[in-house]
Amino acid sequence: MATLQTILLFALLIIWLCFSVVFLITAVQSFLYDRKREKREQEQATRDTEYHEKRMKLLEK
Repeated sequence: MATLQTILLFALLIIWLCFSVVFLITAVQSFLYDRKREKREQEQATRDTEYHEKRMKLLEK
């Protein structure tokens, strides 16, 4: 009976460890993706502003 409990305990610990690792990997990937997306959005906003300024200058002429 003790060996069965030990085997089940180790199986439970291994499953918990797998879920923890997967969660950690997901969190890191999400963090990196959010940083890249924020950078892309800032660059897009800069391009939009520059384009708007050029268009306004062309319309004033």
